[in-house]
Amino acid sequence: MEKRRICPWWMGYLLLIPFRKFSHNPNRMLRPFIKQGMNVLDYGCAMGYFSLPMAKMTGSDGKVYCVDIQEKMLLKLQQRSRKARLDHIINPLLAGSTFDPATLTGQIDFTLLFYVVHEIPDKEKLFNDIFSMTKRGGKVLFAEPSGHVSAKDFERSVHMAISAGFAVSDEKLNSSGLSVILIRQN
Repeated sequence: MEKRRICPWWMGYLLLIPFRKFSHNPNRMLRPFIKQGMNVLDYGCAMGYFSLPMAKMTGSDGKVYCVDIQEKMLLKLQQRSRKARLDHIINPLLAGSTFDPATLTGQIDFTLLFYVVHEIPDKEKLFNDIFSMTKRGGKVLFAEPSGHVSAKDFERSVHMAISAGFAVSDEKLNSSGLSVILIRQN
């Protein structure tokens, strides 16, 4: 059974270092999935390492819903999005407070679950919520760090996503760790 580890808020600053682009380049990873005008969800957004590039990809006609459980992460994301003049696209939402999955039913084209699912206590509910928010044909990039999550635990999570209604896509990712693309076909 995997351990539940929550990234401390101060670690969010380390996640923003430019050197990270060598291993997790947002443009290279996300450009195949995000187009102008899309509504996307960055679940476990932290301080917005992926959120800001996602907002540039969706453009002013799109929306990036950024969910995190730590208010300090979201406050820094808000500062960064204002400075980048992307605050009209980015919508920070606090899990358990201002985030209500029911308000986004059938509205999301793409979801990023990057190195976060292992932190969620109720993974079944998470995948059911993501499924209900996802449009038909919508995709989810689901990745976990192999240092924190075993291949067996990752497969358990993938099976929960399948039970929620997702199918596993044949698309391959250029990502380290454990990763898969999920798709809502119906």
